[in-house]
Amino acid sequence: MAKTSDEVLAVMAMDAGYGHVKVIRDANLSVRAGEVVGLVGRNGAGKTTFINAVSGLVKASAGAVVVNGHDVAGMAAHKRVAAGLAIVPSGGRLFRSLTVEENLSIGVKGATASQLESVYALFPEMRAFRARYAGKLSGGERQMVAISRALLLQPRLLLLDEPSEGLAPIVVLRLAEVIKSLCLRGIGILLAEQNVKFTDLVCDRWYGIEKGDIAPVDAALGQGGGRVVRVAAAH
Repeated sequence: MAKTSDEVLAVMAMDAGYGHVKVIRDANLSVRAGEVVGLVGRNGAGKTTFINAVSGLVKASAGAVVVNGHDVAGMAAHKRVAAGLAIVPSGGRLFRSLTVEENLSIGVKGATASQLESVYALFPEMRAFRARYAGKLSGGERQMVAISRALLLQPRLLLLDEPSEGLAPIVVLRLAEVIKSLCLRGIGILLAEQNVKFTDLVCDRWYGIEKGDIAPVDAALGQGGGRVVRVAAAH
């Protein structure tokens, strides 16, 4: 995989898994600045393992993970944040006993008023429940907070794991709007999804993953009967 100057992520020949169990095999994937790239696969295909290997939550056993020009494959997860990476895990994983604003502040060790204002501008809806405990939020509200917390880190690369899971259709459309607006800021986004319709709505390119194997995938997944085919462009 050739690295270009606007690439915020280049994964090359990466293996990853748990102990002696290899889940991801010889994976190659790239994301450019201002681009949304989808990683599409069924439940259990290896999407979360791939996302976690890129973020450092799972150790890659082989290959390279280059974030903003730096090979971070040997770095701890918190050091990858300094390289410009942020992750929104499946379900958001907020601190349920803290308020929305406390969850936001703890993510950056004390967010400033101007930083908080930047995410409230992106999600004006959050102003109404900023003092509510995270455990009382709906799925859509939790996702807003989780994305906002990641954005306070000012990433160049944003990893989203199953962002549309469990959300009402109207919330999914709102999420799509936000993702597209983030691309206009130059943020590169990699999202792992089962929801093909949502992926088609927001992504510039797709990769398919099946049993840990990754390849570019046709935009109209149904045209290939769900098979992974080597067509890189999604639109």
